[in-house]
Amino acid sequence: MSAFRLLIPATVAVALAACGGDGGSADISGTGFVSLGVTDAPVDEADAVVVTFTEVQLLGADDEPRLTFVLDTPQQIDLLALQGNNSAFLIEGEEVPVGEYEQVRLLVDSVPPSCNNIPSELPSYITIDGVDYPLVIPSGEQSGLKFQGPITVAAGQSAAYIVDFDLRQSIAERGATGCYNLRPVVRVVDNAEVGTLAGTVDPDLFADASCSADPVSGEGAAVYVYTGAATTPDDADSSTDADIDPLTTAQVSPVTDETDTIVGYSYEVGFLLAGDYTAAFTCQAGEDLGEQDDAITFGDVENDISIQAETVTTVDFQASSGAGNE
Repeated sequence: MSAFRLLIPATVAVALAACGGDGGSADISGTGFVSLGVTDAPVDEADAVVVTFTEVQLLGADDEPRLTFVLDTPQQIDLLALQGNNSAFLIEGEEVPVGEYEQVRLLVDSVPPSCNNIPSELPSYITIDGVDYPLVIPSGEQSGLKFQGPITVAAGQSAAYIVDFDLRQSIAERGATGCYNLRPVVRVVDNAEVGTLAGTVDPDLFADASCSADPVSGEGAAVYVYTGAATTPDDADSSTDADIDPLTTAQVSPVTDETDTIVGYSYEVGFLLAGDYTAAFTCQAGEDLGEQDDAITFGDVENDISIQAETVTTVDFQASSGAGNE
Protein backbone atom coordinates (compact mmCIF):
# COMPACT_ATOMS: atom_id res chain seq x y z
CA MET A 1 0.00 0.00 0.00
CA SER A 2 1.33 3.44 -0.90
CA ALA A 3 2.01 6.38 1.39
CA PHE A 4 -0.76 8.85 2.20
CA ARG A 5 -0.87 12.46 1.07
CA LEU A 6 -0.81 15.08 3.80
CA LEU A 7 -4.24 16.58 4.49
CA ILE A 8 -4.94 19.97 6.02
CA PRO A 9 -7.33 19.49 8.97
CA ALA A 10 -10.62 21.34 8.66
CA THR A 11 -13.42 21.80 11.18
CA VAL A 12 -16.69 20.59 9.66
CA ALA A 13 -20.06 21.47 11.14
CA VAL A 14 -22.63 18.76 10.44
CA ALA A 15 -26.31 19.52 11.05
CA LEU A 16 -28.56 16.52 11.61
CA ALA A 17 -32.33 16.30 11.94
CA ALA A 18 -33.43 14.03 14.79
CA CYS A 19 -36.52 12.71 16.44
CA GLY A 20 -37.18 14.06 19.93
CA GLY A 21 -36.25 17.52 21.19
CA ASP A 22 -36.10 20.80 19.31
CA GLY A 23 -33.56 22.72 21.36
CA GLY A 24 -34.59 25.69 23.49
CA SER A 25 -34.74 25.71 27.27
CA ALA A 26 -34.56 22.34 28.99
CA ASP A 27 -36.89 21.29 31.78
CA ILE A 28 -34.32 21.19 34.58
CA SER A 29 -36.36 18.60 36.48
CA GLY A 30 -35.88 15.89 33.89
CA THR A 31 -33.99 16.86 30.74
CA GLY A 32 -30.64 18.15 29.57
CA PHE A 33 -28.83 18.70 26.29
CA VAL A 34 -26.43 16.33 24.55
CA SER A 35 -24.03 16.76 21.63
CA LEU A 36 -22.10 13.94 19.98
CA GLY A 37 -19.32 14.31 17.43
CA VAL A 38 -16.63 12.28 15.68
CA THR A 39 -12.90 12.81 15.26
CA ASP A 40 -9.99 10.73 13.96
CA ALA A 41 -6.44 9.57 14.51
CA PRO A 42 -4.82 9.28 11.05
CA VAL A 43 -3.79 6.37 8.87
CA ASP A 44 -0.70 6.71 6.68
CA GLU A 45 -1.72 5.02 3.45
CA ALA A 46 -4.94 6.91 2.67
CA ASP A 47 -5.88 10.23 1.05
CA ALA A 48 -9.40 10.07 2.51
CA VAL A 49 -11.58 7.75 4.61
CA VAL A 50 -15.23 8.61 3.96
CA VAL A 51 -18.03 7.08 6.03
CA THR A 52 -21.73 7.72 5.47
CA PHE A 53 -23.62 8.05 8.77
CA THR A 54 -27.39 7.48 8.73
CA GLU A 55 -28.52 7.29 12.37
CA VAL A 56 -27.37 7.87 15.97
CA GLN A 57 -28.68 5.86 18.90
CA LEU A 58 -28.11 6.09 22.66
CA LEU A 59 -28.53 2.68 24.32
CA GLY A 60 -29.47 1.60 27.82
CA ALA A 61 -27.94 -1.14 29.97
CA ASP A 62 -30.25 -3.68 28.27
CA ASP A 63 -28.53 -3.00 24.91
CA GLU A 64 -31.77 -1.53 23.57
CA PRO A 65 -32.05 1.99 22.06
CA ARG A 66 -33.42 4.58 24.45
CA LEU A 67 -33.09 7.47 22.00
CA THR A 68 -32.85 7.41 18.20
CA PHE A 69 -31.77 10.31 15.99
CA VAL A 70 -32.48 9.63 12.30
CA LEU A 71 -30.76 11.79 9.69
CA ASP A 72 -33.04 13.35 7.09
CA THR A 73 -30.10 13.06 4.68
CA PRO A 74 -27.22 10.59 5.18
CA GLN A 75 -24.02 12.48 5.96
CA GLN A 76 -20.74 11.56 4.25
CA ILE A 77 -17.83 12.55 6.50
CA ASP A 78 -14.14 12.28 5.64
CA LEU A 79 -12.74 11.07 8.97
CA LEU A 80 -9.20 11.74 7.79
CA ALA A 81 -9.97 15.46 7.65
CA LEU A 82 -10.86 15.46 11.37
CA GLN A 83 -7.50 15.30 13.15
CA GLY A 84 -6.06 17.04 16.19
CA ASN A 85 -8.78 19.14 17.81
CA ASN A 86 -11.10 19.04 14.78
CA SER A 87 -14.42 17.21 14.93
CA ALA A 88 -17.80 16.99 13.22
CA PHE A 89 -20.95 16.99 15.34
CA LEU A 90 -23.51 14.34 14.50
CA ILE A 91 -26.07 15.64 16.99
CA GLU A 92 -25.74 19.00 18.69
CA GLY A 93 -27.73 20.51 21.54
CA GLU A 94 -30.47 17.85 21.47
CA GLU A 95 -32.81 17.88 24.46
CA VAL A 96 -32.92 14.43 26.05
CA PRO A 97 -34.07 12.84 29.35
CA VAL A 98 -31.47 12.97 32.11
CA GLY A 99 -29.61 9.80 32.98
CA GLU A 100 -26.78 7.55 31.94
CA TYR A 101 -26.67 5.97 28.48
CA GLU A 102 -24.41 2.94 28.43
CA GLN A 103 -23.54 2.80 24.73
CA VAL A 104 -23.50 4.83 21.54
CA ARG A 105 -24.56 3.20 18.26
CA LEU A 106 -23.82 4.80 14.89
CA LEU A 107 -25.59 3.29 11.87
CA VAL A 108 -23.71 3.67 8.61
CA ASP A 109 -24.14 2.90 4.93
CA SER A 110 -21.46 0.77 3.25
CA VAL A 111 -21.05 -1.86 0.53
CA PRO A 112 -22.18 -5.47 1.23
CA PRO A 113 -19.74 -7.64 3.24
CA SER A 114 -19.37 -9.91 0.19
CA CYS A 115 -18.00 -6.97 -1.83
CA ASN A 116 -20.34 -8.00 -4.67
CA ASN A 117 -22.72 -5.76 -6.61
CA ILE A 118 -20.73 -2.65 -5.78
CA PRO A 119 -22.73 0.53 -6.58
CA SER A 120 -21.26 3.12 -8.92
CA GLU A 121 -21.48 5.75 -6.17
CA LEU A 122 -19.78 4.33 -3.09
CA PRO A 123 -21.56 5.17 0.21
CA SER A 124 -18.36 4.66 2.21
CA TYR A 125 -14.87 4.40 0.77
CA ILE A 126 -11.13 4.82 1.22
CA THR A 127 -9.08 6.83 -1.28
CA ILE A 128 -5.52 5.70 -2.02
CA ASP A 129 -3.39 7.46 -4.64
CA GLY A 130 -6.50 9.16 -5.97
CA VAL A 131 -8.48 5.92 -6.42
CA ASP A 132 -11.64 5.20 -4.38
CA TYR A 133 -11.98 1.67 -2.98
CA PRO A 134 -15.15 0.28 -1.33
CA LEU A 135 -15.16 0.37 2.45
CA VAL A 136 -16.91 -2.55 4.16
CA ILE A 137 -18.25 -1.89 7.66
CA PRO A 138 -19.48 -5.25 8.99
CA SER A 139 -23.00 -4.99 10.46
CA GLY A 140 -22.88 -1.23 10.00
CA GLU A 141 -26.40 -1.01 8.55
CA GLN A 142 -27.99 -3.57 10.92
CA SER A 143 -26.46 -3.49 14.39
CA GLY A 144 -24.31 -0.42 13.73
CA LEU A 145 -21.00 0.61 15.23
CA LYS A 146 -21.45 0.25 19.00
CA PHE A 147 -19.16 2.07 21.42
CA GLN A 148 -19.06 1.85 25.20
CA GLY A 149 -19.99 5.00 27.13
CA PRO A 150 -21.32 5.87 29.47
CA ILE A 151 -22.88 9.11 28.24
CA THR A 152 -24.10 11.07 31.26
CA VAL A 153 -26.70 13.87 30.95
CA ALA A 154 -27.46 15.99 34.03
CA ALA A 155 -30.65 17.97 34.61
CA GLY A 156 -30.60 21.34 32.84
CA GLN A 157 -26.98 20.86 31.76
CA SER A 158 -25.25 20.41 28.41
CA ALA A 159 -23.01 17.40 27.79
CA ALA A 160 -20.74 17.00 24.77
CA TYR A 161 -18.93 13.81 23.80
CA ILE A 162 -16.58 12.82 20.99
CA VAL A 163 -16.25 9.38 19.35
CA ASP A 164 -12.56 9.14 18.41
CA PHE A 165 -11.79 6.71 15.56
CA ASP A 166 -8.22 5.37 15.44
CA LEU A 167 -7.97 4.57 11.74
CA ARG A 168 -4.40 3.29 12.04
CA GLN A 169 -5.76 0.31 13.96
CA SER A 170 -9.13 0.09 12.19
CA ILE A 171 -8.56 -0.42 8.45
CA ALA A 172 -7.31 -3.52 6.64
CA GLU A 173 -7.42 -4.65 3.02
CA ARG A 174 -9.65 -7.66 2.26
CA GLY A 175 -7.07 -9.81 0.49
CA ALA A 176 -7.17 -9.17 -3.27
CA THR A 177 -10.86 -8.19 -3.43
CA GLY A 178 -10.24 -4.48 -3.94
CA CYS A 179 -12.27 -3.75 -0.80
CA TYR A 180 -11.19 -2.59 2.65
CA ASN A 181 -12.63 -3.42 6.07
CA LEU A 182 -13.32 -0.79 8.70
CA ARG A 183 -13.46 -2.42 12.13
CA PRO A 184 -13.35 0.67 14.30
CA VAL A 185 -11.03 0.96 17.26
CA VAL A 186 -12.61 3.87 19.10
CA ARG A 187 -13.00 5.63 22.40
CA VAL A 188 -15.77 7.91 23.68
CA VAL A 189 -14.60 10.95 25.66
CA ASP A 190 -16.35 13.71 27.58
CA ASN A 191 -15.44 17.12 26.14
CA ALA A 192 -15.62 18.66 29.62
CA GLU A 193 -12.81 16.39 30.80
CA VAL A 194 -10.40 16.49 27.87
CA GLY A 195 -7.24 18.37 27.06
CA THR A 196 -4.79 18.64 24.17
CA LEU A 197 -1.22 17.46 23.64
CA ALA A 198 0.79 19.45 21.09
CA GLY A 199 4.34 20.39 20.27
CA THR A 200 7.21 20.22 17.82
CA VAL A 201 9.46 17.53 16.36
CA ASP A 202 13.20 18.10 15.87
CA PRO A 203 14.12 17.84 12.14
CA ASP A 204 17.24 15.87 13.16
CA LEU A 205 14.95 12.96 14.04
CA PHE A 206 14.31 12.57 10.30
CA ALA A 207 18.05 12.25 9.64
CA ASP A 208 18.42 8.92 11.45
CA ALA A 209 19.39 6.03 9.15
CA SER A 210 16.35 4.02 10.26
CA CYS A 211 13.92 6.77 9.25
CA SER A 212 11.62 5.81 6.37
CA ALA A 213 9.44 8.94 6.48
CA ASP A 214 9.46 11.67 3.86
CA PRO A 215 11.32 14.67 5.38
CA VAL A 216 9.58 17.09 2.99
CA SER A 217 5.94 16.20 3.69
CA GLY A 218 6.32 14.37 7.00
CA GLU A 219 4.54 11.34 5.51
CA GLY A 220 5.29 8.17 7.46
CA ALA A 221 6.07 10.01 10.71
CA ALA A 222 3.72 10.14 13.71
CA VAL A 223 3.40 10.68 17.43
CA TYR A 224 1.93 7.70 19.31
CA VAL A 225 0.15 8.33 22.63
CA TYR A 226 -0.19 5.66 25.35
CA THR A 227 -2.16 5.54 28.59
CA GLY A 228 0.07 5.70 31.68
CA ALA A 229 3.10 7.76 32.65
CA ALA A 230 5.76 5.10 32.02
CA THR A 231 4.45 2.88 29.23
CA THR A 232 6.90 1.17 26.88
CA PRO A 233 5.81 2.18 23.36
CA ASP A 234 4.90 -0.44 20.78
CA ASP A 235 3.33 -0.52 17.32
CA ALA A 236 -0.41 -0.54 16.66
CA ASP A 237 -1.03 -4.26 16.11
CA SER A 238 -4.54 -4.79 17.50
CA SER A 239 -2.93 -6.47 20.50
CA THR A 240 -5.11 -7.88 23.26
CA ASP A 241 -2.83 -6.04 25.68
CA ALA A 242 -4.54 -2.63 25.80
CA ASP A 243 -1.65 -1.17 27.82
CA ILE A 244 0.75 -1.61 24.90
CA ASP A 245 -1.25 -0.56 21.86
CA PRO A 246 -1.35 3.23 21.41
CA LEU A 247 -4.48 4.97 22.60
CA THR A 248 -4.29 7.27 19.60
CA THR A 249 -1.79 8.70 17.11
CA ALA A 250 -1.12 12.08 15.49
CA GLN A 251 0.17 13.01 12.09
CA VAL A 252 3.35 15.10 11.88
CA SER A 253 3.22 18.20 9.67
CA PRO A 254 6.12 20.32 8.36
CA VAL A 255 6.51 23.93 9.52
CA THR A 256 8.01 26.37 7.02
CA ASP A 257 9.39 29.93 7.18
CA GLU A 258 8.62 32.80 4.84
CA THR A 259 10.86 31.26 2.14
CA ASP A 260 9.03 27.92 2.34
CA THR A 261 12.07 26.30 3.96
CA ILE A 262 11.22 23.55 6.43
CA VAL A 263 12.33 24.67 9.89
CA GLY A 264 10.68 21.92 11.91
CA TYR A 265 7.58 19.81 12.37
CA SER A 266 4.48 20.03 14.52
CA TYR A 267 1.76 17.71 15.81
CA GLU A 268 -1.47 17.93 17.80
CA VAL A 269 -3.50 15.31 19.66
CA GLY A 270 -6.93 16.43 20.80
CA PHE A 271 -9.63 14.97 23.05
CA LEU A 272 -7.35 13.28 25.60
CA LEU A 273 -9.03 12.59 28.93
CA ALA A 274 -7.32 14.28 31.87
CA GLY A 275 -4.64 11.94 33.22
CA ASP A 276 -1.11 10.62 32.74
CA TYR A 277 0.31 9.55 29.39
CA THR A 278 3.42 8.48 27.49
CA ALA A 279 4.08 9.82 23.99
CA ALA A 280 6.60 8.58 21.44
CA PHE A 281 7.75 9.83 18.05
CA THR A 282 8.39 7.35 15.26
CA CYS A 283 9.82 7.92 11.80
CA GLN A 284 8.50 4.50 10.72
CA ALA A 285 4.72 4.95 11.11
CA GLY A 286 4.30 4.20 7.42
CA GLU A 287 5.57 0.66 8.12
CA ASP A 288 3.00 0.07 10.88
CA LEU A 289 0.30 -2.01 9.19
CA GLY A 290 -2.05 -2.14 12.17
CA GLU A 291 -3.11 -5.82 12.27
CA GLN A 292 0.32 -7.40 12.75
CA ASP A 293 3.39 -6.96 14.91
CA ASP A 294 5.71 -4.52 13.13
CA ALA A 295 9.16 -3.88 14.62
CA ILE A 296 9.11 -0.11 14.27
CA THR A 297 11.49 2.05 16.33
CA PHE A 298 10.83 5.26 18.25
CA GLY A 299 13.24 8.19 18.01
CA ASP A 300 12.17 9.91 21.22
CA VAL A 301 9.94 8.77 24.09
CA GLU A 302 8.46 11.22 26.59
CA ASN A 303 7.12 9.86 29.91
CA ASP A 304 5.21 11.49 32.77
CA ILE A 305 2.97 13.63 30.58
CA SER A 306 0.09 15.08 32.56
CA ILE A 307 -2.99 16.18 30.60
CA GLN A 308 -5.34 18.65 32.26
CA ALA A 309 -8.92 19.32 31.18
CA GLU A 310 -9.39 22.28 28.82
CA THR A 311 -5.60 22.81 28.69
CA VAL A 312 -2.96 22.45 25.97
CA THR A 313 0.09 20.54 27.23
CA THR A 314 3.25 21.15 25.19
CA VAL A 315 5.74 18.31 24.65
CA ASP A 316 8.57 18.66 22.12
CA PHE A 317 10.48 15.71 20.67
CA GLN A 318 14.27 16.03 20.39
CA ALA A 319 16.85 13.89 18.59
CA SER A 320 19.09 13.77 21.66
CA SER A 321 16.74 12.02 24.11
CA GLY A 322 15.68 8.40 24.06
CA ALA A 323 16.70 7.65 20.47
CA GLY A 324 16.25 4.13 19.21
CA ASN A 325 13.53 2.86 21.57
CA GLU A 326 11.52 -0.11 20.29
